[in-house]
Amino acid sequence: MSVHSNSLLSPALWAVLLPLAAACLSLLYGRLPRRGRFLLLGTAPVASALFAAILVRGVLAGSSHEIRLVRLMPDVYLSLRVDAAGALFGLSVAVLWSFIFVFSVGYLRDDRYAGRYHTFSMLCLAGLMGVAYAGDLITFLAFYELFSIMSYALIVHEGTSSAIAAARKYIVYIAAGGSLLVMGGALAFSASGAADFAAGGVLGPGTPPTTATGAALLLIAGFGVKAALFPLHGWVADAHPAAPAPFSAALSGVMVAAGTFGIVRVVYEVVGARWLAVLAIDRGLAAVAAFTAISAAVVAIKQDDLKRRLAYSTVSQMAYITLGASLLAPGPLTGALVHITNHASMKGCLFLCAGLLARNAGITRVSQMGGIARRFPVTMAAFTLSALALIGIPPLAGFVSKWVLGYGMLDAGAGGYLVVLLGGAALAAVYLLPVVRIAYLGEPSEEREGSLAPARPGNEAAPSMLAPIVALTAITALLGIAAFADGSALSLARLAAESLAGSR
Repeated sequence: MSVHSNSLLSPALWAVLLPLAAACLSLLYGRLPRRGRFLLLGTAPVASALFAAILVRGVLAGSSHEIRLVRLMPDVYLSLRVDAAGALFGLSVAVLWSFIFVFSVGYLRDDRYAGRYHTFSMLCLAGLMGVAYAGDLITFLAFYELFSIMSYALIVHEGTSSAIAAARKYIVYIAAGGSLLVMGGALAFSASGAADFAAGGVLGPGTPPTTATGAALLLIAGFGVKAALFPLHGWVADAHPAAPAPFSAALSGVMVAAGTFGIVRVVYEVVGARWLAVLAIDRGLAAVAAFTAISAAVVAIKQDDLKRRLAYSTVSQMAYITLGASLLAPGPLTGALVHITNHASMKGCLFLCAGLLARNAGITRVSQMGGIARRFPVTMAAFTLSALALIGIPPLAGFVSKWVLGYGMLDAGAGGYLVVLLGGAALAAVYLLPVVRIAYLGEPSEEREGSLAPARPGNEAAPSMLAPIVALTAITALLGIAAFADGSALSLARLAAESLAGSR
């Protein structure tokens, strides 16, 4: 059953509008009562998550949701459309953002520019929700550029020389990627006369091969900048350490994933799997993704800065999603889509743990973490479980997405890529397990111990910083343990993959 709506009661519309309203409200941040400001601002991501959950329930029940917002030209609108893939991504974004907001309460407690941070954070959330529910390429690009540009202010937020340099590098990459997207979108629209996403793509069989090739390469490269595909990943390792910890978690958890989500839309609903297979672009994309997954994991091993290590891990993990999408079959695409959700909880938790250690202990490097688990037991327990999940230890979330992705590879006749999947998991163990070992078994330096207040039970961190970490850890476990239950993220990913790739 399909539902078409122009009503202001549309959950998809309100999931986008509420963060925009919160962004306006945060301009009055300093004039709001201290307790009231967090209640008022925090309503937006939580309400967006509730609306996203309503939309997920509707999609699982067999309905779709469409709304036209603004007419740009005859038969071309800014429009919202909720399908299974968008519903899953939208819920992942809103849930993670809700926990990140709670964490930011403690993290930004003494930050004089907290109001500015929340303004741009809510604008980014609105952009991401718009990306999730975009019904056509034009709407997708409009919201995509909104959150991409607004991210600059969050990367540069702390105003240090490294933050300024990282933000400059980021905006250069994003501007270049945005230019590629505009050119690719214009080429696809001129060839098809259609902007709406459509199963099988909008490029018809009569499209000249050079036009199809140009549109595909421009769009994939444009989204590949945010997805951090090699060699377009240069901004990632600088942006994550420079940004405030809450935004690092968002950047790694869902914002980089928006690039891979864009690639999924291009492959299956703009250019189309048929054209990619005819032009052999799918094989080239798979090769680039495989190289990115392994090379980024190797580089991560060498990083002493904890957030840089996690940033290169994100580059590697996002490449699995692109790899799964490039195989043009429902099985690996299911694994790719569910990995977006699973990675959001795992990596979001890891970055929040890193931020708490930096904020409360001044620890930014792996070599400084000797014995820190004794002072921060809850933080390191959450870090450890999330790290094990990311490696792929059963029955946690990361194991489920990699198992489904690997099984899908075999089913699609692409079993050779299991080497990449297994090799990446082994390398993840190499760059994550030493962090855990040092934290639990290493010896603290006298200099670090002297700079910390005496350890007291229950004095690890403010509840607003610990609660989101514990919650994300629980979600990571639940996404694995309950993966095959009715209504799970995996069931929604499977529904999305069958809809997108089943037409091949």
